Amino acid sequence: MLDNSTACPAVDNSTACPENSTICSGTSCVLPEDDFNQTLSVVLSTVLTIMLALVMFSMGCNVEIKKFLHHIKRPWGIFVGFLCQFGIMPLTAFLLSLAFDVHPIQAVVVMIMGCCPGGTASNIIAYWVDGDMDL
Repeated sequence: MLDNSTACPAVDNSTACPENSTICSGTSCVLPEDDFNQTLSVVLSTVLTIMLALVMFSMGCNVEIKKFLHHIKRPWGIFVGFLCQFGIMPLTAFLLSLAFDVHPIQAVVVMIMGCCPGGTASNIIAYWVDGDMDL
């Protein structure tokens, strides 16, 4: 068994192992794992979480108390939103799953997507078209 702490001997040809290889037998080398992708994943998820929080906070700052209380007193818009989100969208997803005769696991995914709210994208689009952000 080779000692992992020793570096490969220096070879003059271009097929030699790099100096950071842990096991070397001429042209066959074992290199240590690179944690660049893991570091990049942590950085990107942190940055995206902060950016999403800022966008959602800025959308929340656009809410007017007077309009919000009006929607609470007359909840017709809230009921229509619930009906569309938890009635029409899942029914449409179910019917599409039946119409296209997809595999059961694909049908589950379509149903989940049909039941999940739109999230940030719907808020941004409603803001762009001067929609009712309070609703």
